[in-house]
Amino acid sequence: MNNITTALDKTLKLVAILALVTMIILVFFNAVLRYFFDSGIAWSEEFARICFVYMIFLGIILVAKERGHLTVDIVMATLPARYQMFFLFFADILVLVALSFLAYGAYQLMLLTYTQQMPATGISSAFLYFAAIISSVFYFLIVFTNLWNHISLAVKGGK
Repeated sequence: MNNITTALDKTLKLVAILALVTMIILVFFNAVLRYFFDSGIAWSEEFARICFVYMIFLGIILVAKERGHLTVDIVMATLPARYQMFFLFFADILVLVALSFLAYGAYQLMLLTYTQQMPATGISSAFLYFAAIISSVFYFLIVFTNLWNHISLAVKGGK
């Protein structure tokens, strides 16, 4: 299981980096072409937008896996450990609910837009919302796994 997680982590990083580099190259060369030659690549702006969306949503997964998202814990730090555990559990449940809504909403948007094509690339508009579904599902799994581990530790510690 650890090998699968490591491989998935490396793949996500590689795809996110590839999306970033592709976006930078496309925007740079399109700007050069427009500045010096008064013409540009018609599809580059649209494809750079797709790369940006995927880079952001894949980055969300990578940061969530490392628990690197910003948190404000000034109140939590003042609470006793027992209450901290309760509020962390409650916060994780709220995150799971929010991610469920996000995945469902993105899926609904995919269904509404799968026949619409982006004008320059011809790629289905649903492809952008697919990034939100991927991110939501993986983030859900990460939070659920962390929650399960905390519950298991609490049960073992209580025995």
